[in-house]
Amino acid sequence: MLKSRRPQSGIARYVAAIRPWSFSVSLMPVLLGTTLSYRATGTISTTLVFLTAIAIAAIHGAGNLVNTYYDFMNRVDRAENTETEDRTLVDGRLSPDQVSTLGAALYCFGMVVFALACALSPARIEQMALLFFGGLTGSFLYTGGIGFKYYALGDIVVILTFGPLAVLFTYLAQTGSLSLAPILLDIPLALHTEAVLLAKCAKEAEYSNVRTLPFLLGKSGSYFMYTAVLFIPYITFIFIAFNVSLWFILPAATVVPAFDLEKLFRAGRLKNLHRETLRVTSVMGCLYIASCCLAKNIPFM
Repeated sequence: MLKSRRPQSGIARYVAAIRPWSFSVSLMPVLLGTTLSYRATGTISTTLVFLTAIAIAAIHGAGNLVNTYYDFMNRVDRAENTETEDRTLVDGRLSPDQVSTLGAALYCFGMVVFALACALSPARIEQMALLFFGGLTGSFLYTGGIGFKYYALGDIVVILTFGPLAVLFTYLAQTGSLSLAPILLDIPLALHTEAVLLAKCAKEAEYSNVRTLPFLLGKSGSYFMYTAVLFIPYITFIFIAFNVSLWFILPAATVVPAFDLEKLFRAGRLKNLHRETLRVTSVMGCLYIASCCLAKNIPFM
């Protein structure tokens, strides 16, 4: 019988539990929304950029902790399984109470920062609140409450929360108005976010019976879906580059390492694939945002 380890304290344990390495998924839409708002109005508030980024990162971190807590309670993550990546609870680095308390604290902190952003933004508070609390609810319900992840619906929740909601919230905070353009322009980032999630859930499907999308699709179905969401953005960039502005060829350059990711998935080497996918996605996102800054014309705007 495996002996439970004593919960360990220390700032490093808490920081690791939040999984800050994953924040680029939520912060890329913030940068994109900021860029698009500048292109639309010719001005931005750096204070609002900082506040929206902190608020969204806090909600993302809290959502990660909710995921840690419920995956442990539902025995998706188990101490005896060496393939489990999130070792926060299974190794006793923190106790379940510490994880839930930290998650609640981050949600509260995010709401305080949100209130500050509302005070400085020209947007209507009810519009800001609708987007912010929609994202907050999604980050919790991914594994908490209804637990959409366990019904193969988690992908939709994550894409909406850290895609359209995040980019539109940022755009609204800066401009005070809503627009369809940020949502449409966020699609390449949202698809790559889905690629990260698919890689992570495909790995979990190897050692758990949780009904995530890769579990239902099987290995072949998961591979084809991963390939689709990974490469569709590059087809989009090339089309935009030849029809709108050549600057959009910049993010297409990351298609080379994307082929390496496809080979890893096809070979079943999933151990660190979601982290590798996130790295490529982060570089692609930065180059995409740079293209939106440099291009004379931007689609839908």
